[in-house]
Amino acid sequence: MVSISLVTRQQQTILFIGGGAVAERRLRPFLDEPCQILVISPIVTNAIREWAEQGKLEWRDVAFTSEVGRDIINFHESCQLVFACTDSSEVNEEVAGWARKHHFLVNRSDRMDDCDFTVPSTLTIGDIHLAISANSVGPRINKLLRMDMTNRYSELQIALPSLKIMREDVKLLIPDIEERQMFWRTHLTEHTLAAILKGEWPMIEEKLHHAISGLRIKP
Repeated sequence: MVSISLVTRQQQTILFIGGGAVAERRLRPFLDEPCQILVISPIVTNAIREWAEQGKLEWRDVAFTSEVGRDIINFHESCQLVFACTDSSEVNEEVAGWARKHHFLVNRSDRMDDCDFTVPSTLTIGDIHLAISANSVGPRINKLLRMDMTNRYSELQIALPSLKIMREDVKLLIPDIEERQMFWRTHLTEHTLAAILKGEWPMIEEKLHHAISGLRIKP
């Protein structure tokens, strides 16, 4: 089993067999990606139903059968990833067997040891995107790590917009790459990051502005 971070394409189809809470959680990250989402399930959550009505995904109100599988292959040749998310181990087993027969990769919600891949949980803080994967340790660890990282790095959201502007200023003031890297190694350190995470960004911001102002008056 491998953990992957996906780069999806417009013509690629991501298949979800099952429409409950697990399917909703696992397909949510794909909604803003350039891919096609196909949900096969006679029952879906309200959110999945709304996404289908909004045209964000395709929902087929049927249970998975071998005939449905043939239709998927005929009309979705670009399907390569399959999420088996039903509440029935027997159905998930059938889906996994069908998918592997046709050389698709499978993620089963009920058996981590029978997954060909896992998709890391993602956390976005401003322009920073973090991937979290505990592999076979379990989703509870993923959730706890996500909560911890959200709390730990929340202060960065305040600092990042100003840091982006400062970075551009420094690029103009210090054309030489090595000198520019030295500037940031001097003024943006592990201690600086620790101070930002403790809520001391105003003080750090003032110091950085002072250092950048020094570059402007430097002969």
